[in-house]
Amino acid sequence: MKSVLEYFEEIMQIPRESGKEERIAEYVVKFAKENNLEYKVGKYNTVYLRKNNNSNKTIILQAHSDMVCVSTKSYNFDNKGIPFYIDGDFYKSKNTSLGADDGIGIAIILAILQENDDMPNIEVMITTQEETTMLGASNFDYSLIKGKTLISLDGIKEADIESSSAGMCSITMNKEINYEISNENCYKLLISGLMGGHSGDDINKNRCNAIKLVARLLEKLNYKNIADINLGKRDNVIPSEGYVVFSSKENVDSINEKIVEIDCNLNDEKNSLNLKLENYEDKTVIKESKEIIEFISKIKNGLLEVYKDDEFPLLSANIGKISIKDNKLEVKYSIRSSDLLKEEELLKEIKELSVKYGFELTVDANKPFFPYKDKSIIRNILAETYKELYNKETTIKKVHACMEGGIFSTNIQNLDICTIAPTIENCHSIDESVSISSIKRVYEWLKQTLIKYNQ
Repeated sequence: MKSVLEYFEEIMQIPRESGKEERIAEYVVKFAKENNLEYKVGKYNTVYLRKNNNSNKTIILQAHSDMVCVSTKSYNFDNKGIPFYIDGDFYKSKNTSLGADDGIGIAIILAILQENDDMPNIEVMITTQEETTMLGASNFDYSLIKGKTLISLDGIKEADIESSSAGMCSITMNKEINYEISNENCYKLLISGLMGGHSGDDINKNRCNAIKLVARLLEKLNYKNIADINLGKRDNVIPSEGYVVFSSKENVDSINEKIVEIDCNLNDEKNSLNLKLENYEDKTVIKESKEIIEFISKIKNGLLEVYKDDEFPLLSANIGKISIKDNKLEVKYSIRSSDLLKEEELLKEIKELSVKYGFELTVDANKPFFPYKDKSIIRNILAETYKELYNKETTIKKVHACMEGGIFSTNIQNLDICTIAPTIENCHSIDESVSISSIKRVYEWLKQTLIKYNQ
């Protein structure tokens, strides 16, 4: 019998970027065959497993197999695993995201399936593309599911029992651009060193958005036009690096002096920000430059509204990526909300702004939130079990990250659902890490919870 850590280390060696989950699905199927489990592979490489423990109770365990792939340098996530290492109590990676979100969830589930204690029947949902479209959860074969109680392993902090989540609207905006030759000097400004982070979990931490920062910098540098722009990775990641090419009448020394003097409102990130200016030979610039920068400046971003009772995020937005390819500017944007009306109002506002500045807007995915339930048997058992094991209280938590729970609740009637996980720091970034001791505690927590649930 392998330990949960052994499974996690194997999983980290399997390429599994969102939309490319074939190999991790094969790995899970191989496990099912070796352990004589019922299994079925569904659309988008989702996997269903079932272990019959001859119980009159059934519980569903869930995790997603994909990960957010980010790196400081070009890294071939299609063919390489994660270059992980152990630093004290933590798994970390060298210059890439770790994929503990949600590789550790799969590892915990596989290890649990090898336990022979007195447990309920276990159904497993391995979903895919959670970090992008949630097509795996949306297209899962729910006719296979018999249970009405679900524990997801897609959280980020030990002792938190996540009992509701925000929904998320993913948006792409495109704009055709035209070029002309500039008479001014052109420069490339490279930005790095910002913290970035998860656009849900970290949106209330006032982290600087590199795209918004570039708009402020250009306005204060009295730029004439931009020639190229490439910042951020995806709509659910706060952008931390990239570059912009712009034209100006001023020389390098003059611009560098202004950069040093500019107050970027960076708070704790001011000392880590790295701005590098280079000469740029090509003087081809974009005619619509002013419109583009004005659009970036005006589009809403960051934490927008909070719950009145506890200041928890209610509505937020993230401009996560901007890039140019084949004479077309592309912007990736997301809205997170636990209030459908507020989400619809903001979406209407963004659509109007897009029309004003000549962007074509497409809603790529609209993922539902799941509301808090006053009564939950599994939430009570989880809280009692953790207190018995570790003599500490759990926290019943709202989550501003968009989770698949909204989709599960829509497709499984009367579902009792909670989410737990070991402590994962800095999800979706190169600084992502997961606590080894926390993994072990959460594993035992889940195991004892299943035993108690069965009783």
